[in-house]
Amino acid sequence: MKDLIAAIDLGTTKTVVVVGEKTNLGVKVLAFGEAPSRGIKRGRIENVKFAHQSLEKALRKVEEQIGMTVRKAFVGIAGQDIKCLAPEPFMVQRKDFNALISQQEIMDITASTYNTAIEDGYKVFYSVPQAYNVDNYMSVSDPVGMIGRNIVARYKLFAGKENSIRMINSTLGLSGIEPIEIVLEPIASAKAVLTDDEMEVGSVLVDIGGGTTDVIVYHHNVIRYAGIIPFGGNSVTEDICTGCGIATEKAEYIKTNYGCSFSDYADALQKVMIPSIGSGNNKEIQIKTLSRIIQARMEEILEAVCWHVEQSDFKDKIRSGLVLTGGGSKIKNLPNLADFVTGLETRVGTPNAFALDPSSCEEAKDSTASTAVGMLIHAFQRMEDEGIFFPGCVTDISAKEPAAASQPEMEPVFAEPAQDAVETPVQPTSGTKSRGNLFKGFGKKIKQAFDSENLFNSGSNEV
Repeated sequence: MKDLIAAIDLGTTKTVVVVGEKTNLGVKVLAFGEAPSRGIKRGRIENVKFAHQSLEKALRKVEEQIGMTVRKAFVGIAGQDIKCLAPEPFMVQRKDFNALISQQEIMDITASTYNTAIEDGYKVFYSVPQAYNVDNYMSVSDPVGMIGRNIVARYKLFAGKENSIRMINSTLGLSGIEPIEIVLEPIASAKAVLTDDEMEVGSVLVDIGGGTTDVIVYHHNVIRYAGIIPFGGNSVTEDICTGCGIATEKAEYIKTNYGCSFSDYADALQKVMIPSIGSGNNKEIQIKTLSRIIQARMEEILEAVCWHVEQSDFKDKIRSGLVLTGGGSKIKNLPNLADFVTGLETRVGTPNAFALDPSSCEEAKDSTASTAVGMLIHAFQRMEDEGIFFPGCVTDISAKEPAAASQPEMEPVFAEPAQDAVETPVQPTSGTKSRGNLFKGFGKKIKQAFDSENLFNSGSNEV
């Protein structure tokens, strides 16, 4: 049996499980399972029992497709508790400065960065080398094979709350799954949708999930910056709920099937009927007005993206532009709006043909699967680059372990209370206009979208 790898994306709106193998044409996704998420808010698990129930539904779909059981998996982490840190450079004085710098020396320096003292309650789980100085040679990308007395290494560290990691491990544990590695989700998405050229010349990946939007900046094939925006596709749906007085499911349907991110492109004459709540008359809303609601929130998300790009100090080195992925990227005309707001050429990214075997299941080729597929790509890259294997991810045993079956009887585990991170507005850089209550309920643009005209008229037909 070929080496099979499993990956799990515990998202705010959906839980995705994929199983794949490596072929001559790339990573082939053999099985894809998806289920609506519960117990997860803005990328953070708040209720382990509910999150486990969603995971079990997605797992069952995958295991039925392959006729085997998932035992180990790569799992993603995201959400507002992720921090991107730039510590002081690490300096190492070499004992034998006439010897060539070895790969092991560089690996040892990188390993030491995981012990960096950071804020209480946080743990470094990913370290990315930025550049090295070897004596008088500055900004060296790969010092292996050089000679020098001193190595000064600069890193970007990604840290997450230890409690968030514990909640992930607990959720997987209830299903009898051992986590192989916790992968930063925007990095996984980048592996799935960015081309080598885009990562080389400079690009910005924007992964618009249900609860959060992840921003990651690449330049010279190195991750230079990562940030989290506590808004996503669900925020747009909530705006429609509030403005139209309809349930979430109906608002999501209207957004997906009739929504447009750029009101200039919306048909001014087209209307949609919205069923009322209770015994009132149905409501009729113009598609152009619906688009103004969507555009207002998407503009705020994109302006927050601009702020993060400014913070990265790589704004002037972005040559390839912006790549959108995730479920929120599927709203009609979003690339046009992103072009207008950010000034960067924009495209929607899906798992690309350079990394994904064309014979993969169709669900894996959608932008909503970017994170899960990216974790598979990451796993097989590790196998190739480091010469390591991950045996036992998927086994022929069809039954779950007895211990796993009895676990749901435990009391639900709840996450630590949020630290009001969502209520904290992004601070604009000097020279940019203040966003006011950007991350607090309706922003100014959204309010104007509702106030611009009479939204509703009486009607009789339903969507």
